[in-house]
Amino acid sequence: MLQTHQITVTYVQGQTLATWSLDGVPCQDGDSFQAQPGDKVTFQFEGPGDIAECVMISGQMQNGCAGSSPFTEGNRVNLKANSTLHIGKGQGAWGFTVSFSAHNGDGTTAFYYLPDPEVFVGSRSCE
Repeated sequence: MLQTHQITVTYVQGQTLATWSLDGVPCQDGDSFQAQPGDKVTFQFEGPGDIAECVMISGQMQNGCAGSSPFTEGNRVNLKANSTLHIGKGQGAWGFTVSFSAHNGDGTTAFYYLPDPEVFVGSRSCE
């Protein structure tokens, strides 16, 4: 059965590193989640100000993985609040990062970084 996985990126003004949760459960740097081909992943952002610019970059964690991204949208995706990405047909392990800026209340922006969530797609390794 296909699922929608909700990633919430939380950022705090004055702290460059953002944190994340998966379906409401807090995660640590380098934590992973399991997905299946055809699943969806939504991105929400919680913090001060609106997102100004945001990019997600993914890469293979195993040499034999098909493609540089588990997402059909590619390995470099401009995200917005409430973006939805789609898991492709490839199986294996990928890591991704999210880098973004948010508007401050004084007309400036601040930059934030979510370093290393990982997604394992399917039930077999690609090595």
